[in-house]
Amino acid sequence: MNINNMSPRTGQKLKDDNTVINTAEMVEALYDAFITNGDAKVQQTGSIVAEVKDESDADESNIITFSANIESIEIYHNETTQQEFTVNGVTLKVAPGGWRSPVAGTASDEVTIPADVTCTISRLI
Repeated sequence: MNINNMSPRTGQKLKDDNTVINTAEMVEALYDAFITNGDAKVQQTGSIVAEVKDESDADESNIITFSANIESIEIYHNETTQQEFTVNGVTLKVAPGGWRSPVAGTASDEVTIPADVTCTISRLI
């Protein structure tokens, strides 16, 4: 594909309600908000520790319950092999040394940990 053979485009798109949007203007507005003005009013999530629990907080089914649903999590264990933790119905295979990330799935306040594993789990906001 040769760019010289492509027809020019206007950069305009249509929203669902047929309102015209100019792509270049949108990009410029985002650049100004994030870079030039620094006032995009966005908050980073998943970097602040809201709650910390460990294996001693687990019940007899190896479930740790937090005070709120988990959106982001940090899991640390000192085993020599990866371990499986279940968060929001999603099984995470966590390597030694830990893992931190937002978590999708069905919102829940519970983490199922492997039996007999020393671990620290942090709910992040």
